[in-house]
Amino acid sequence: MNAVVLNTIITCLTAGAGAWDDGAAVELRYTGTLERSGSEAAAPVVKRFTAYCQSRRQASGGHVVVFVLDERGRGNQAWPERFGDLQFDDQHKVSQRGSWRLLYQHEAVSATGVPLPLPLFEKGEDLKAGAKWTSGRESFEVIKKKTLETRACWQIDVALNIGHKRSIWVEQGTPLVVSVEERVFVGQGEEYLLKMQLDSLKPLDEKEVARLKAPWDTLRKLKSDLKRGEDEVKSELSDDQLKLAAEVAPRLDKEAADTPFGHIASVITKDVKSQLGRSDEVAKLAKKLIGQTAPDWKLVTLDKQPIDSKSLRGKIVVLHFWSYQGEPLEEPYGQVGYLDFLYGKRRKLGVEIIGVAVDGRLADPQTASAAVKSFQKLRGFMNLSYPLATDTGSVLDKFGDPRRVGAKLPLWIVIDAEGKVAQYQAGFFSINPDEGLRELDNLLVKLIRQAKAKSN
Repeated sequence: MNAVVLNTIITCLTAGAGAWDDGAAVELRYTGTLERSGSEAAAPVVKRFTAYCQSRRQASGGHVVVFVLDERGRGNQAWPERFGDLQFDDQHKVSQRGSWRLLYQHEAVSATGVPLPLPLFEKGEDLKAGAKWTSGRESFEVIKKKTLETRACWQIDVALNIGHKRSIWVEQGTPLVVSVEERVFVGQGEEYLLKMQLDSLKPLDEKEVARLKAPWDTLRKLKSDLKRGEDEVKSELSDDQLKLAAEVAPRLDKEAADTPFGHIASVITKDVKSQLGRSDEVAKLAKKLIGQTAPDWKLVTLDKQPIDSKSLRGKIVVLHFWSYQGEPLEEPYGQVGYLDFLYGKRRKLGVEIIGVAVDGRLADPQTASAAVKSFQKLRGFMNLSYPLATDTGSVLDKFGDPRRVGAKLPLWIVIDAEGKVAQYQAGFFSINPDEGLRELDNLLVKLIRQAKAKSN
């Protein structure tokens, strides 16, 4: 590497660079894989990924590394979780890592977040041969010098009390991580090997930094305004989130054109258009049903108790159509838990809540038993008190299956005390953990008051 370029990079990565607005930044590009361990694996690579990063000093001290991830293979993060920033202090210790991770969909469990190795190593410029230290449960040792693709590096081995955890190669004199190999455990304790290596790096001049600032600021503000949880895995946006993204997408496309942020901008635009189309079709289904007398329906619970619309006449009914599968245990569990809380809270006021496990396997005697066991597993795991019934899809079709227009379950149907449909909503509610299913509860309270007023 050219000595002038190397010195510039060292300056930017250590103490000499200014804030983003001063134009000092380094571009980093990584590639990597997630592989099954063991030579017996027929197809060891289960995921491939790339990461585009920019590292820059902050005027207040420390570093920020902004990133955009692209992953291919089993499971992919939704676009709001594919970009973000990593915050490091002056010693390059990370204080915020956001969604710097992969998402791996294992066959037997729900999607698992796999944290990625950090691109900067704490106190990396101070490493010396033979140095040893501990941090938390991990033990570190600088093993030797090694040259990787013309870069002189230190090899650091990291161990837990159960054995070797990872090997990290850090460029000498800087905190820059050049390569990592790490053992990770996914699913039901299966071992995988995560590999990540630096493909390229270059300093960015003031003109390049200025050109990249606008699209990144737009992305960052959009992510903040969406207010998604750090561990969010679902790709569907709420109506409010979708409206927000739709307003921002055209400007982002223009700002990100011919920049490394162009691809994620295109992904956002495409997904927003797709979700808007589905949202319009769901809205048509809702408009057709809301205010009309609900169709008659009959179900049987997991405890083999019949339940139907006639037996619940005069009550306010919530039908929650969902997969309720125990394998994999699908997120978000929280909404089911909040629904159970709501059942205990409003049942005495004339509200009945019924979970409806929708599964095509129920139509086949050879697969029905496995489906029922899966529902029972989730019910037991969540300790649900509201009744859980089964449906091959026939009852769902009576209300309008949102999957037929490209949307996903769950479907929430609320029927008032007069037997008319008061709500038809496909997808998950946006939730504040302190408030739970407040939107649904507000509707139930309104219907309870209406029913009471009419009875008086």
